[in-house]
Amino acid sequence: MTTRSSTRRNFLRGTGGIVVALPLLESLGTARAGEANSPLRYPQFMHPQGTLINEWAPSGPANAMVLSEILSPLQDVIDEIVVVSNCDNPSASDYGVNGHVNSGRTVFTCAPNSGNNNLADGPSIDQVIADRIEAPTPHKSLQFGVGGSGVGEYQALYAGPQDPVPVDADPASIFTQLFSDLKDDPIAAPTTIQRLHARRASVLDSVLDQFNATMGAASATDRTTLELHADKIRELEMQLGNEGEAGIGCAVPTIDLPGNYNANDQGQDDVSSRALIDLMVMAMACDMTRVGTLQYTNYHGPNYPWLGGVVPGGYPEWHSMVHDIPNMGDVSAPRTVYRWYMEELAYLLGALANTPDGDGSLLDHMLVISTSELGNPATHGTNGLPIVLAGGVNGALETGRHVDLAGARTGELFVTFLNWFGAKDTVFGNPAYCDGAASL
Repeated sequence: MTTRSSTRRNFLRGTGGIVVALPLLESLGTARAGEANSPLRYPQFMHPQGTLINEWAPSGPANAMVLSEILSPLQDVIDEIVVVSNCDNPSASDYGVNGHVNSGRTVFTCAPNSGNNNLADGPSIDQVIADRIEAPTPHKSLQFGVGGSGVGEYQALYAGPQDPVPVDADPASIFTQLFSDLKDDPIAAPTTIQRLHARRASVLDSVLDQFNATMGAASATDRTTLELHADKIRELEMQLGNEGEAGIGCAVPTIDLPGNYNANDQGQDDVSSRALIDLMVMAMACDMTRVGTLQYTNYHGPNYPWLGGVVPGGYPEWHSMVHDIPNMGDVSAPRTVYRWYMEELAYLLGALANTPDGDGSLLDHMLVISTSELGNPATHGTNGLPIVLAGGVNGALETGRHVDLAGARTGELFVTFLNWFGAKDTVFGNPAYCDGAASL
């Protein structure tokens, strides 16, 4: 494939208006310290409401798969992906709330319901990987929400039992947080990152003052809840001294959003999508983090106006449409939506493949997972989740094929991930639904 070979100067352009100019490689000289042994990274891509489960999987031989129409946007990166079918999430079946809470809160945790506000009783795989790798980066992980920061029933990310992790949704504020204090060459100017840390430290001091005052006036029950937040504050304190090791693909992105842009406007999710993808790619290239999530948060009422007005059609909203898929004579509308999500995944993978890192690209040195919380959205089914893996994982994952896991569970798939990252785990999530690593 051609996306692995970088030109003298690459440009990553998003429909959201972001233009990321990669530095001229010649101007950066030869290999920099740490470049030959690039660290492993782990981004997640979560799209809601399943897929057309009967149309999704590839056809043909496993090692010469023919992508379905829904997966066809991935054709340009077909040699870099593994399409995984028949992987199930049985943890959702006994969560005991409703089809969306059950699936959304177990898709990455595989954990039971804690009984406390229906929060999952265990961490999500992204946070476990972040804890295990202990990366010396300014951020343990980054979480971006396409369509707004309100995840509702789909609180999918947890730092630990009953400890939800929020998502950020505004590209402009994310840019300010990550990049506004960096100079043109972020690799050659570590002092700018140090100034960013100093600014965050002053903010943290203010937060600690407020926290201590609140703690003194709280009841015994509330103090328990506040202690969870105290743990997060202590973690932030430890991360303030981290600078990471920006790679040769690191550059300061330029963000130019439309004047009427609103991160919570469902009619601008296409703008958010490309903007947040570009920011996530550059955050990893600059070693701001090595773990990240892109979560599409609108699952009930998005109308996808950029797709030509096919949704909601004659239905009240998108949610009603997907529940009626078995009764629809023409499923072209939901097919168009599900294909769009794969177009965004293809954009992400292409950007990663075109960003140089060490002796290859960012994609060479990471594991990417794309999934939905549901397989069959009409029934809230959590069997046969539509999973796509990508990345070289430093040689651990053989790509360019279709793998039928024949009913293996998501917890077992996540054990495999942990093993690739050097851990010795044999169980992830509810042990009742995990019997070692899945065979990939």
